[in-house]
Order: sequence, then C-alpha cells, then structure tokens
Amino acid sequence: MKANKVLIVCSETNLDLQQYQDYYKIGVERGALDLIKTFDTFDLFCCDQDSLTTTEVKLITSKAKELLIVSQIKDYIDGELALQEALKLKPQEIIFIAQGNRFDMKLSCFNFIYRYNIIFMNDNTYAYLLKPGMNEVYKKVGYRYFSLFSLQAATVTISNLKYNANQLKLSELSPNAVSNEFLTSVGNIDVLTGQVVAIYSK
Repeated sequence: MKANKVLIVCSETNLDLQQYQDYYKIGVERGALDLIKTFDTFDLFCCDQDSLTTTEVKLITSKAKELLIVSQIKDYIDGELALQEALKLKPQEIIFIAQGNRFDMKLSCFNFIYRYNIIFMNDNTYAYLLKPGMNEVYKKVGYRYFSLFSLQAATVTISNLKYNANQLKLSELSPNAVSNEFLTSVGNIDVLTGQVVAIYSK
C-alpha cells in the first residue's frame, strides 16, 4: 500500500486527530484507543501488550486492519518498531504522537526526530528537524515558546524573533537557544552547520 503521510499514535492525548483522516494510521499500545475513538478503524496495530487489558486488546485487534504483535523482550521499543514499519511505505511525512512522564522515552522521541526526520507532537509540544540553510518558521496558535536544540555542534542565525543572533554556536544539547518567542507570524532560522530541531512549547 502507498501512503504519502503516516500518523503514529503511541498514547492517549487531547490532540484533535480528525485532521489526519487521509493519513495511514498506526496505533501503538494505548494510542490505538485514541485512533478508534476518532476513526473507528485504523491501518496497523503495533504493540507488545504490556500496557493493555485483555478487553482492550480484543477491541483494538477487531478494529485494526493489520497487526504487529511483538515480544516484550526485543531490541527496539514499540514506537521505533512502528517507525520502521512506516518507513517501508516511503512516506513524505510522518507525524509521531507520544505523551508520557518517562524522561527516557522523551529522550528516545527526541532522537527519533533526528534519526527518522519525523514531526513529533504531544499535548504541549510540536517539534521537527529544520532543513539546512534558510528556514521560515511560523507562529502556531496556542504555543508561546520557540526553542532550538542540536545533538551535535551546530551554527544558526536567528532573525525576526524576539531574541535574534548571528552565527550562534550551539553545542550538544546546549540551552542557549531556548524560550524564544514570535513577535510576528513568521521568523527565520538559517542553519549554517549541523542539524537543528525546532521545538514549539505551550
């Protein structure tokens, strides 16, 4: 099956999923319940069944068109297995939704942005990998803060935002480009070297 866009939902959230009606939909663990609430059926269920009741599994498997049930002893977390399945479709866009309190899982999702070039979302965050060179970044309704992070040394020029900088050096996970804000509807980030993630926060 060809799918230009893929939606992966790994947990229950308050996000409006209806706008992703035409996406290929992958439910991971409890995220599948959110897909059922919005769409009734979905394309692929991926899980190791460690956070679902027997009743929930029965419901989800009856609504999923395909199943990928894996052992709890494995080399990849469920979300990454779902990403690997999504990449087989060669999509133009992957939206990855994950909510939770575990810091290790949040770091894993941050890594996925770099490794798989996904758009990451949850109730309070929207993040994606900027392309090399000049990027226009747009103010998003409901999000106050705009931050830049890199997993490696990078250089950026920030313009048309509240705090601007010319050829700013970013070291690994440096916090010196966090909590910026929009003054108008559009700002500019010129990625001169390295890979940089843009993060919108509420």
